[in-house]
Amino acid sequence: GLHDTVMTGKPSALMHQEYTDQETRDYMMGMHNRALSQSDVLTSMFNLTGKKQLMDVGCGPATFAVKFCERYPGLKAVAMDREQNLKIAKEVVDMYNMHDRVKLLPGDYNTDSLGTGNDAMLLSSMTNQESPETIKKLLKKCYDSMNKDGVIMIQEQLLWGDKKGPKLAALIGVNQIINTMLGSSYSTTEMENILREVGFKDIKSEQMAPPSPFIMVSGYKR
Repeated sequence: GLHDTVMTGKPSALMHQEYTDQETRDYMMGMHNRALSQSDVLTSMFNLTGKKQLMDVGCGPATFAVKFCERYPGLKAVAMDREQNLKIAKEVVDMYNMHDRVKLLPGDYNTDSLGTGNDAMLLSSMTNQESPETIKKLLKKCYDSMNKDGVIMIQEQLLWGDKKGPKLAALIGVNQIINTMLGSSYSTTEMENILREVGFKDIKSEQMAPPSPFIMVSGYKR
């Protein structure tokens, strides 16, 4: 269906939406293993000393939430995802003996509350599956849930501002268009503009250090 998708801009495959527990576990543990190799890069980019609460939105296996808490002793985390995914996240949290510091919160980030009192928000590898309108609504919910001087961290496969690369981000964008109704590949400029529209300040984008392939877009609630 690739030809039809390129010609029409409409999805041609559409990933199935229901997964068995084994399929979910295989995928989540793959995410966990990838996150382990990248967590030092992510957790060292922002100084969360003195911050009390991190929220990991669409947390998957919650590996990054665990690793942030490992690095910052005074930090606790709320990791939100669907209940099926949180079954695997619980394995990871228990593996690192973090059940008293990482709270697993069942929910849908598009429809459920993100709570209050968040000093840091992490959105990792999940915005490309959403429409621009959905992303804007979600980032506004993040903003409203945060404390003053809180930081938002969007770790994603993003295109450069001119949309001429990087190749991996472009390929992932094609995959999203094939398999999702509204997903796409966004540029750093587009993501920065949405953050700015909902009120974030001091916004910047930067390529993350190896072995992370991601670009980080961050901003602060002032």
